[in-house]
Amino acid sequence: MSCSSNSEEQNSTLSSTVDIALQIDKLVAEDKYTEALELLEGQPDSPEILTLKEMTHLNYGLFLEYRDANVTNMRDKMNNALREYVKVLRINPDNEKALSEIEQILGIYATFGNRAPAEDVVADLEEFGFTL
Repeated sequence: MSCSSNSEEQNSTLSSTVDIALQIDKLVAEDKYTEALELLEGQPDSPEILTLKEMTHLNYGLFLEYRDANVTNMRDKMNNALREYVKVLRINPDNEKALSEIEQILGIYATFGNRAPAEDVVADLEEFGFTL
């Protein structure tokens, strides 16, 4: 009897994860990143949920960096994007897209001698080995 109930529990968990993944995909497609992240926050960390979190933070960073029309101040846009990329790296330090976006933003900052990301962002980036 325990094998059957264990199998049912695994199927229920798999079904739940698939349902969450579909909801996250829909929210991300609609640029509703905070809603997607709120939904993920209530979930136990499994490899699938962590992958969804990584993907959502990455897409949110890209949205903030390139497409968010609500924030017009470039420094605010880049700081917010960098914060999302740091969250990606906390889940997967080898995420190449997050790393390349961070390097690109830092390269832009380097062209302005008197500009730098916000202090909290600098501290987080230094934690991952970036020098500013």
